[in-house]
Amino acid sequence: MPPKVKYTRNDVIKTSLDVVEESELKELTARSIAKKLGSSTAPVYKHFTNMDDLILEVISSIQKLILDYTAKPYTEKVFLNMGTGIAMFACEHSKLYRALLLEGNNYRDVVEEFLGILEKELEKDVRFKSLTAEERHLLLNKMWTFTHGLASLISVGFIKNCNQEFIIQTLMDVGSDVIGATLAKHESNKSQ
Repeated sequence: MPPKVKYTRNDVIKTSLDVVEESELKELTARSIAKKLGSSTAPVYKHFTNMDDLILEVISSIQKLILDYTAKPYTEKVFLNMGTGIAMFACEHSKLYRALLLEGNNYRDVVEEFLGILEKELEKDVRFKSLTAEERHLLLNKMWTFTHGLASLISVGFIKNCNQEFIIQTLMDVGSDVIGATLAKHESNKSQ
């Protein structure tokens, strides 16, 4: 009798990500994972108490993946890299993007954590060192609104041209207006 194949917790998570990437988050079940693994559902329930625990781990893994994209040096500007990474992730992993950011409000804590991490990264952009924490927060929220909209349109297929150059140029066009207005308001507030 051949030895039983043992699947690790990471194997189950990786396979779950593959299932979501190939179909959708709502298709993620113990059976769909088992089928992809070529096993019974036992590995799923060995490592996770229930599917909700596994789905939360999958969502956290998607968050880590998108953060990896935001940390890539697409340009010399930290803030622009963050937005570019979000949109590129939506382009290259549309179903994972939708699972994290478009499929319900169940993962609000994960999304808020994600935005908090981005806000800390924004502090590294020298252009915004003089801004107060509140001003940086408002700037991030304004750009997040636009970037999330762009990435959402990409992830659902409304925007087909999602190459890096297009994304960078689009974000630069909008970002220059938003950033310019934020910096001008900051200077005006300082002089009062």
